[in-house]
Amino acid sequence: MCQQCEDNTPEFDRAIAAVDYDGPWPGLLTRLKFQGGTALARPLAAMLAERIHLRRAGADLMLPVPLSRQRMSERGYNQSWLLARHLERQLAIPASVDILTRRQHTQRLMSLSAEERAIQIKHAFDVPASAQAAIKGRHIALVDDVMTTGATLDACAHALLEAGARSVSAWVVARTPQPRQVQT
Repeated sequence: MCQQCEDNTPEFDRAIAAVDYDGPWPGLLTRLKFQGGTALARPLAAMLAERIHLRRAGADLMLPVPLSRQRMSERGYNQSWLLARHLERQLAIPASVDILTRRQHTQRLMSLSAEERAIQIKHAFDVPASAQAAIKGRHIALVDDVMTTGATLDACAHALLEAGARSVSAWVVARTPQPRQVQT
């Protein structure tokens, strides 16, 4: 449990990350996300699947963090959906792309503070009434590439829980490590 999660309890129950977002991982994830490096989704998902197995985690259904129409149009693919599809094969847990939707486009969150991210993304996600039966009473795993502050995953989890999910976990390839305290 990280101190930030202790101080501000997220909507999701647990988070599993394969690696810390440092070393070679930022470059590889940038290639996956912005530079058409879709072939990276398979080995990155394999790393995440290994971590999920080690933690003995499971879920009834996996959902990728959705992109806005504008972002999908710019990129041409959703890297989280690519990861979820590979995880589906590796973990034998079904994945669906059309249950959690992004109802509003938001500016890129990378340059925002944690508080600004949370405000920007708070109401961006929805579960349409027609999809609520698919998650009712089920444990949902949200799949994403990187968790920085957790604001996006928190907003997704909130929408899923409001729509009837029993619980939500966050499964990410990389997590931005907390800044280390400098001792004087």
